[in-house]
Amino acid sequence: MIGMKSSTVDTVLVKAPHRKQIYSEQELTEFALCADPLNGPMYFLDNFFYIQHPVRGKMLYHPFEYQRRLIENYHNNRFSICKMPRQVGKTTTTVGYMLWCVLFQEDYNIAILANKGQLAQEILSRIQKAYEYLPKWLQQGIIVWNKRNIELENGSKIYAYATSAAGVRGGTYNLVFLDEFAFVPQNMAVEFFTATYPVISSGKTTKVIIVSTPNGLNQFYKMWTDATEKRSLYVPLEVHWSMVPGRDEKWREETIRNTSEEQFRQEFETEFLGSSNTLISAKKLQELAYKEPIAEHDMVKIYKPPVKDEKPHLYGDRKSTRLNSSHMSE
Repeated sequence: MIGMKSSTVDTVLVKAPHRKQIYSEQELTEFALCADPLNGPMYFLDNFFYIQHPVRGKMLYHPFEYQRRLIENYHNNRFSICKMPRQVGKTTTTVGYMLWCVLFQEDYNIAILANKGQLAQEILSRIQKAYEYLPKWLQQGIIVWNKRNIELENGSKIYAYATSAAGVRGGTYNLVFLDEFAFVPQNMAVEFFTATYPVISSGKTTKVIIVSTPNGLNQFYKMWTDATEKRSLYVPLEVHWSMVPGRDEKWREETIRNTSEEQFRQEFETEFLGSSNTLISAKKLQELAYKEPIAEHDMVKIYKPPVKDEKPHLYGDRKSTRLNSSHMSE
């Protein structure tokens, strides 16, 4: 079904475009509840968002409390950044929200970006599967339906890209979703935001959703720190492994035995762990990294206001042409 147009749509699973639809009174009521701009996303997920469970097969999605908070964070904020453990349904929850966005809003464009293009396409395929599970009266007609993008008759579109500067440059999007952003190489992550922020800022309401498990002290760590310290407009949301039903101390001990203490700390405690071979410990690096100076004068950055009777300290690079040993703190 690569590049599938309306003439070849499989009408058994999805709705062909521009077909007349007759609604019952109950269907119209349900459609209105789903389309509600305030409470519609949660109602839609609770009643019509089916997923493919690896053991149980097709099943209605029942979001846990932390997953409801995740949807609320997406829906009520323009910029969301979420630090989450492995295997907590973060991608599934986001898939449901993105599906709601394109179904019930016209001309709504979404870009899905992941570390690799194939991963982004897998997320898109999950959206397509959930779409196929919808009743026909809740579907929009399909214009384009392939592994890289879909287009609905209401003008909404979803594209799947690898996270790179070239991925979304030149496009116009209502929502940009960055999945597992901590696993994008540092140089690519910085380049991506440098090149694509004009695309994001060109739309006054464009949403950016960043969801990831930590992976060291990188661009995701910087953005998370900036959000938690209110230096950016991103609204942070953190989920702990213990919020997932069925995960208790016994589960924790078993997981550590089967992996390692360090792996558990990063992937389930969502700690930002640095290299164990650095001269300065990872814990100390977390305390020192990405602090903004309160003032700057003649290339000197001031991080703390002077305190009476307290000896000031000046730190710098001895190799600098602007500093010599007489300038340096003992």
